[in-house]
Amino acid sequence: MNDIFQIRALFMPIPSKSETKDEFINRCMSFDDMQQYETDQRYAICQSKWEEKLASQKISFDYDGVLSTQRGKMLADSKKETLYIISARNDKKGMLSTAKLLNIPESRVYATGSNKAKVEKIKELGIDKHYDNNPDVISELPNIGILFK
Repeated sequence: MNDIFQIRALFMPIPSKSETKDEFINRCMSFDDMQQYETDQRYAICQSKWEEKLASQKISFDYDGVLSTQRGKMLADSKKETLYIISARNDKKGMLSTAKLLNIPESRVYATGSNKAKVEKIKELGIDKHYDNNPDVISELPNIGILFK
């Protein structure tokens, strides 16, 4: 029986990159194979799929002017995705206490030494969204960069 559920799970809808949570939940709930479940069960399954999507996404934050602010820390703390700190600083030591506060392991904290290297690292890691207060960095990251004001 468990094997049948695992096989069915392979054919369940998965959220697309451009889909909002509401769009995905509506599509998932109306999926033919989901009709065998009660509404509450369908919703729980679809919600679980959405949470899996979030967990697999990568979001990075610049440190200075973003995570060094209370608002930046609150934004990062509200995220369920996998978080990174990617800064143009030369040394990551000054960022580690914030990383610890946000449960970001040191292995996901990068001090790249320049904005050019920061942009390259963001692309290399396959980051889905990057928050930065530098408009030049944002312009180098179309569809990924989000200007933090």
